[in-house]
Amino acid sequence: MLSANSKSVENLKPLTSLRFFAALMIVSWHSVMFYPWFAGAPSYLTHGVSFFFVLSGFILTHVYISKKQSGYFGFVRDRIARLWPVHVFALCVLVVFVRADSVTFDGQGLFSKPVQLGLNLTLMHSIFPFEKIMFSWNSVSWSISTEFFFYLAFPFLVIGIRNNWLIKLLLTTLVSAIFVFSMTVFSKTQSGQDIGINMFYAAYSNPLFRGVEFVLGMSLWVVWDRYVRSYQATYLFWSAVEIVAVLFAVWWVCYGIAHAITYLDNFESARLMVSTMGSCWVFAILIGVVASGRGIVGSVLSNRVLVYLGEISFSSYMIHLVLLKVFAFSLAGYIQTTPLMYFSALLFLASVSYWMIEKPAQRLLRSKKKAASKDDSIPAASFQNVN
Repeated sequence: MLSANSKSVENLKPLTSLRFFAALMIVSWHSVMFYPWFAGAPSYLTHGVSFFFVLSGFILTHVYISKKQSGYFGFVRDRIARLWPVHVFALCVLVVFVRADSVTFDGQGLFSKPVQLGLNLTLMHSIFPFEKIMFSWNSVSWSISTEFFFYLAFPFLVIGIRNNWLIKLLLTTLVSAIFVFSMTVFSKTQSGQDIGINMFYAAYSNPLFRGVEFVLGMSLWVVWDRYVRSYQATYLFWSAVEIVAVLFAVWWVCYGIAHAITYLDNFESARLMVSTMGSCWVFAILIGVVASGRGIVGSVLSNRVLVYLGEISFSSYMIHLVLLKVFAFSLAGYIQTTPLMYFSALLFLASVSYWMIEKPAQRLLRSKKKAASKDDSIPAASFQNVN
């Protein structure tokens, strides 16, 4: 049902680099839970996940949109091969190097460690509306569980996307709003229960709620391809537009969104939507502006070092919280952790993961697909970390 374009796919290097900054937002925020390095950092750095979702929708559409479509299960296998090996590697590091009482939650039945682990390994944990499942084991993996459901839907969502993108964007927005409103009502009926459903956890990781961010990325690609991609302007013009987009994104995450949410105190569902993914539209503007790299920001983001950091960003994201626990719990009595020590270790482990796990898994997948089909012609250097 789905294949990559038979023609060469334009490698949008600035977007690869943006993945690094999205991951850095999450890493910086999580470090606050263990160390004072970034004390006072804005809490909406957590919206780096929203950044990832919008980027993912944009890049997948850019790479895979095609009139000729085939191989639904091959596409899904491709996506799993990019997510699952690193996910398992991070879990192994967690089990081996983090002390047992800091690994995950524990409980009875559905909340027992073995059940939680099974849900994690099968990437199913994001659909359960309970903190002890959603954030179990390597807690950041909830996002790749959510992303996995986006992958399952993508081959259907991309059909006719050039013509019906607005309808799909409006529908997913409506689904998200209805879902969070329903959870708001239902969670209130569960107060006082032993296993009550908290509105936040019921919505936060659920693909039905977060899907609008992914579809926004897909829709953005259509708008970018139609109006921005071929727009002719000077380097100075694009530089000015890119700088404004970057400054606005920084202002929004640091100050703007917190101010906007104060107007929603009496609207519980709307407040949850905005506090969870209220930056997605800002990230969409930034992505659309810098994608082609025609200004100074795009030029900087096309730098080889930043592109490499973007390539290893998925491994960085998956490993960073595990490594924080290793330093904060397992090694706390032996060394004094510094930011330089932590980030050096993170980049080293992420590079090892990228070269020893991500790349071999991709080569194995490509060798199998080439034996069955000649359609896969995506350049090896293009979007290695689409997820």
